[in-house]
Amino acid sequence: MSEYKNLKEEQELISNFNTDLDIILLLQIFRRNLLLFLLIISTTIAASLIYLRYTVPLYQSNLVLQVGSENKAEQVLNINKFQERTEGNEIAKDVELLKSKFLLKRALSQLPLGVSYFNEGKFLSFELYRSSPIEVEFEVKDSSVMQIPFHLDFTSNGEFVLSKNGTILGQYKFDEYIDFSDVRLKIKTTNPIAIEEYKSEINNNKLYFIINDVENLTNRYIKSLNVYPLNPAAKTININFQDNNPRKTSDVITAIANEYITYDLEERSKSSKNVIEFLDNQLDTYLNRVKESETNIEDFQKNNKLSDIDRFSTLYVDRVNKLETDMIDLDLQRNVLIEVNNSLKTKLKEINVYNLLPILSGTEYEARVTALINDLQNLLLQRQRILTESTNESESLKVQDKQIEIQKEVLSKSLTSLISKIESRRKDLTKKIGEIQSKYLNVPAKELEYARLQRVLSIDEKFFTLIMEKRTEYSISEAGFVPQHTILDKALVPSTPFSPNKKVIIATGILLGVVISIVILIFKYILKNTISSIDEITKHANSIIGTLGTVPIYHKDIPNSQLVINRDPKSIISESFRAIRTNLQFISKAEGCKLMAITSTISGEGKTFCALNLSGIIAMSGKKVIILDLDMRKPKIHVGFGVSNEKGMSTILIDKDDIKSCIHKSSLENLHYITSGPIPPNPSELIIGGKLEEVIEKLKTDYDLIVVDNPPIGLVSDAMETLKKADFPIYVFKNDYSRKNFINNLNKLVRENGIKKLSIILNGVDYNNKYYSYGYNYRYSYGNKDGYYYDDTKKESRIKRILKSNKKSNS
Repeated sequence: MSEYKNLKEEQELISNFNTDLDIILLLQIFRRNLLLFLLIISTTIAASLIYLRYTVPLYQSNLVLQVGSENKAEQVLNINKFQERTEGNEIAKDVELLKSKFLLKRALSQLPLGVSYFNEGKFLSFELYRSSPIEVEFEVKDSSVMQIPFHLDFTSNGEFVLSKNGTILGQYKFDEYIDFSDVRLKIKTTNPIAIEEYKSEINNNKLYFIINDVENLTNRYIKSLNVYPLNPAAKTININFQDNNPRKTSDVITAIANEYITYDLEERSKSSKNVIEFLDNQLDTYLNRVKESETNIEDFQKNNKLSDIDRFSTLYVDRVNKLETDMIDLDLQRNVLIEVNNSLKTKLKEINVYNLLPILSGTEYEARVTALINDLQNLLLQRQRILTESTNESESLKVQDKQIEIQKEVLSKSLTSLISKIESRRKDLTKKIGEIQSKYLNVPAKELEYARLQRVLSIDEKFFTLIMEKRTEYSISEAGFVPQHTILDKALVPSTPFSPNKKVIIATGILLGVVISIVILIFKYILKNTISSIDEITKHANSIIGTLGTVPIYHKDIPNSQLVINRDPKSIISESFRAIRTNLQFISKAEGCKLMAITSTISGEGKTFCALNLSGIIAMSGKKVIILDLDMRKPKIHVGFGVSNEKGMSTILIDKDDIKSCIHKSSLENLHYITSGPIPPNPSELIIGGKLEEVIEKLKTDYDLIVVDNPPIGLVSDAMETLKKADFPIYVFKNDYSRKNFINNLNKLVRENGIKKLSIILNGVDYNNKYYSYGYNYRYSYGNKDGYYYDDTKKESRIKRILKSNKKSNS
């Protein structure tokens, strides 16, 4: 059960690394990578500036249009209202018209966009709208020449070299026609000073032009046009347009607004014009008929010498006159219906509902037929709306055409039925007239003929007068129509680009750099698996571990012997070893020789460095100390002291050499050492063979402290025996080098191997790190004179320490 508990604790220990927020560690990582973060932010800002420098600016201009129209004359005359605007969805219709390709194409045709001129730089090209130093007249022979750039290189003799798609076409003069197979050109100068600038060697820009296709321009510009209602109640619409040229944005939306007003005026006056045209035709017809009737009466009177018309029968005249008036009225209505029916037989595109409605005005069947015509008008409007959104071959358009044909057929059959009824009524009237004439056979034939002629004249005069009145009304109506569309806010030439926004782009660059830096910081924090402080070791260790102290980074060159305390006895690194020496007293206060065993997890953590300098600082206090190099696989002590390694611990343990012959004296008084000797094939067997205990017991008679420099216990288990028997078992970690999972070895040594007095030393600590000053920054700043201590950890600049901290760490 206890083994399962221990295993569970170890698993929890490993999985909990860097899952808790450690502000100090986070700030330490931030401080170490501060230069990297500043570089990243500088790079993103530089990228933003490059983007701003090499991106063509986009400008936007806005215009506010208030729509609405009324006909004052129609309100006064109270004539037909078939051409007035309806209020329901009129704003939506106006918006759709304003953003349609149809209206945009008309607007673009009013602007100087037949040819686009460009100033080509090294990286960007800018359009010279209304500011080009040349003007091109052209006549297209082949449409394939459109949208192809023509480059001009100006020569010193006042001519220019023209090229197309990189192919030189020749050298030509200004103001002369140039004929090609696909186009005829004439290039004129408008700004000679600007042309001279293009000739300059300093100016590397090139001038080129493109002959535009209006359809292509419309399809391209429609994406940059935005129209939406501002206030439906006030009938205000906002129009904005975006382009790389600021002046063009203003001109385009101004042209759209003006073209909309013109088009609306044309469409609304078209119906009145059609009515007037129809009435003019009728006037000519009935004027001739009136003249003919007058001439007939005059001839009849002359031929028959009639002067007294009272001799005609009044009763006959009145009755027959009324019946014939009704017959003429029926003839008129029949002709109107036949005219409407013939209009329906035209093609869909040629049907004009506005021509049909005026014809029916005042007829008996006006209300019934007008309802059917209005239904046909609605279908035609729907067809026009579908046509603006789809092609002629679309299914929705075919279905709409089918509905229109059905409506035409219904209307045609209704008209045919009405014509038949009129024909039937006309026959009845003819029959009645014949009956009346048969009753008055005794009336003289000349009187009857005279009465008939007078009756026809009277009818023609009445109809002519009616047509004249209607024409006058519609002429007044046409003159009274005035569009009420008003441009409330005119389109101004924008002075600053709409995009890219300099402040937003730079802020985005800074924010992106900060975000990337934060991501890297979090990534480094999560993946950081090295020990950063001695508190981190004690926090994650599940066992009670003693803490002896920390050893700072030694920024000077470390000598071969790795002894630095004798070089700088009053430095902070010497003080740190003195603090460790003092803390050893709390582990064991017993008298007599003590055994100290030092190990680490892997090579490079500084165990030999700590063993030598801790032994040296203890020897400096008057204690006799001897160091035993038991790291037989990778010995270092003989290299540091510069002595031979022909004999040492390996030869002592096999009884080849005696102890005294292998003892070396160091430069420090009371500090002796025994090297590891030749590397044996079986170091572990030599250490656990029992001879080591005898050697240690003999040395205890001559020394106060025996320090054993063991091999790394994380790689081999040679150090286990000495750690168990040591009075001072010491485990060395290296700051920002030792991995966090090395802490698990401490728990194993205590729980599984029963090493109760195990203590730790953290090597390679940066005392200048203000974030960890509470834990181990024993800053000495009393000066360096008269025996005072001084701080040797600030010999280099902050940047040099960051760059060289890994190189100069104690190994």
